[in-house]
Amino acid sequence: MNRNIRFGVFLCFLIIAAVFIAGCSDQSGSTVTTTATTAAPLAKYTSGDIIARTASGGNQLYIIKNYDPATDQYERAWIYPNADGSWGHFIDSKTDKSDRAIIEKVYPVLIRHVTLSAIPVVTPTPIVVANVTYVGDGPSIANITPASAGQDATITLTITGNNFQTGAIPKLLQPGSAGVTGSAVTVSSNSITATFSLFQKDAGHYNVIVTNPDGRSDILQNAFTIGNAAPSITSITPDTVEMNDTSVAYTIAGQNFATGVKVSFLKGSTEIVCINPSQIDTTKISCGPIAFNLGNGASSGLWDVKVVNIEDATSGTLSQKFTVVNATSSS
Repeated sequence: MNRNIRFGVFLCFLIIAAVFIAGCSDQSGSTVTTTATTAAPLAKYTSGDIIARTASGGNQLYIIKNYDPATDQYERAWIYPNADGSWGHFIDSKTDKSDRAIIEKVYPVLIRHVTLSAIPVVTPTPIVVANVTYVGDGPSIANITPASAGQDATITLTITGNNFQTGAIPKLLQPGSAGVTGSAVTVSSNSITATFSLFQKDAGHYNVIVTNPDGRSDILQNAFTIGNAAPSITSITPDTVEMNDTSVAYTIAGQNFATGVKVSFLKGSTEIVCINPSQIDTTKISCGPIAFNLGNGASSGLWDVKVVNIEDATSGTLSQKFTVVNATSSS
């Protein structure tokens, strides 16, 4: 009986040892695999956020409809204010998608948050225009001067063309913005002068629109630029000098002259540079005296005057409006 008990105990010991060894074997052969995960980008905006370029906003802004972390893109749509000034409504169901980083850089301002599901689609009612008999032709824009200006500037523009009527309204319009209407407007049949305040207006190309009181209008696409405006020269005084005369100083008038400028007189391949020109303000530069003689390649005839804004390398040229003449016998 004692022998059987000892055998049973021994057998149990063998079974327990086998199980323990098998467990150790399984553990030593197993591997633990970990998968690295990359955190999704943290989106600045959520559905229902109305966003804008500047804090002043406008009458037509974007609203975020959705953010997709898989593509890192926002889905957005135009939103318009209601008649009472509250936000807002859609005019259709169109949306577009754009990269999150671009949207957050170009539209850094959160105007407000609204409940997306509460925004209705309000289709504009077509305006019924009565039959009108017009007298004469509608307005026609040929040119605008100057064609550019810096941001936040106040500038007087001259719009030339035909068939402008007394009371015509000039406007600068960038698609997606409220536009800039001219003030202090003077109108003749072929010319309009008006002052435009570009304070807090976005850089870029603007269309020029003139609307007559009878409702007819004309548009010159991308005719005006707000940004780093190129210099524009309107005149140089005096506009004539004799060969070898080194006593004459010049005044150059125009627009958009920067603090650092280069002034050159050009004829063919010959360039005579004005040393140390002085910018009086954004509309005037003083320059000279300059030696026009055979030693620096000068010759009589018509010359171009060129001004370069050194900082951004933009330039403007007054073509063949400066004359060098042979010295008179008295001199």
